[in-house]
Amino acid sequence: MQPIEKLKNRLSDAIDQIELSLENKFEKTENEASTESIISENLNLKRQVDNLKDQLENSNKDDEAKLKFENLSAELNNLRAEREEEKRELQSLYDQLSSALAASEETV
Repeated sequence: MQPIEKLKNRLSDAIDQIELSLENKFEKTENEASTESIISENLNLKRQVDNLKDQLENSNKDDEAKLKFENLSAELNNLRAEREEEKRELQSLYDQLSSALAASEETV
């Protein structure tokens, strides 16, 4: 009977080792799947961060363009105001010249 008991014990030990090996393999597979999932999620998050950076950069460019446009618009308005002032000055000088010529014709 002892050889059967020994064989039984050896078979039981072998089955235990096989079960342990399968459990370890299953855990390893789960860990690999989990790792792949984490890597995939990390890549997706990196893409989202890159997209947000691009959006921020574009927003900053839009803000800069808007500011430049506003500055150019203000400068244009200032130039228009200066031209109007120059126009009034020229008209005044023309009127003075016209008056002076009219006065000189009367005296001639």
